[in-house]
Amino acid sequence: MIDVWILGGYLGAGKTTALNQMLQSEPLASASPALIINEFGKIGVDGALVERRDLTRFEINKGSLFCICTKTDFLKALAEIANSGKHKAVLIEATGIAEPVDIENFLNEGPHAGHFRMRGNLCIVDALNFTQIAAFLKPATSQVRWADAIVINKCDLVEPGQIQMLHGVLGQLNPGAPIMETAFGKLEGKFLNIVVHRSRSESLVPCAPEQIFAVSFSTDNPVREHHFNRLLKKLEKSVLRLKGNIAFDSGDAFVEVVCGKTTKKDPVAAISAQNLTATAFTVILWNIDKETARAEFESCWT
Repeated sequence: MIDVWILGGYLGAGKTTALNQMLQSEPLASASPALIINEFGKIGVDGALVERRDLTRFEINKGSLFCICTKTDFLKALAEIANSGKHKAVLIEATGIAEPVDIENFLNEGPHAGHFRMRGNLCIVDALNFTQIAAFLKPATSQVRWADAIVINKCDLVEPGQIQMLHGVLGQLNPGAPIMETAFGKLEGKFLNIVVHRSRSESLVPCAPEQIFAVSFSTDNPVREHHFNRLLKKLEKSVLRLKGNIAFDSGDAFVEVVCGKTTKKDPVAAISAQNLTATAFTVILWNIDKETARAEFESCWT
């Protein structure tokens, strides 16, 4: 049987970081795991950030893994993994705006039936920002409710009192789910060993919420950094997440935006190589016209 793990959690919680930590430690390091990376955008940023480049991977970016629109691609990936005979585990990183359902029934459909078993749905929670977004963005709380276990990440960035308050909130959303505190996505093997999957009956959702959408950009034109920063400030309440390489007129950078906070570091070569442009990034937005948002960002380099 091939063990299936899902890594869920809201945008910017640290899912890719946690994925990289899981791939470096047992029991998954030696299980020749296959990866399924689910992104809500055409540019595969998260896949490019996976450190183990030797692993078999599939990228699904037509929508949320839990939506009807991606079911065919997901079943094809499972069939290929089962037929290869090389893998003892599958790690699935779900998009951060997913409204989760139990995909256990998928594992028993078609010719790959009987090859997989659902081991656990882990929800990564951002200790710094969860309570700010949970009040008005349903996917954040749905992901916690559906989880088999909860990992509170970024505990190094908050006070102990805030963590205790968060325990109370999460305990109300999902009573009985084991909770682990960590920083930098470090997951302990002994915690994974106590995770037990709870089967649930729920149909697939047809698509992502209408007011949330992704726009991806690729260009070789220099991006005016001052103009770009002013735009982020202007759209602060609409930008849920931004991630990717940007070739600014002041120099190249890998840019991330989480809950209004922007960080910049050295560009990720794998992103540019994959998209063949110096600038390649995806923005997830809500409550704004899509074409207006596209035009606003493109004005930074045209």
